[in-house]
Amino acid sequence: MAERTVTEILEALARIETDVKTIAKNGADHETRLRALEQKSGKRFESLTLAAVTAAIVGVVGYLIGKLF
Repeated sequence: MAERTVTEILEALARIETDVKTIAKNGADHETRLRALEQKSGKRFESLTLAAVTAAIVGVVGYLIGKLF
């Protein structure tokens, strides 16, 4: 009976080890996806800022060219 209990414990331990590996793998994937989402809003803000600065520069250059001619 003791051998059977030890065998059952070892089998359960093997299943737990597999589950822990799966959880760790999925956790790393979730971490990567979260980082991508966190950076997305920053990239959007940078794009918006670049567009605003570009529009302002084009406006100023257009105004100056208009004053010259």
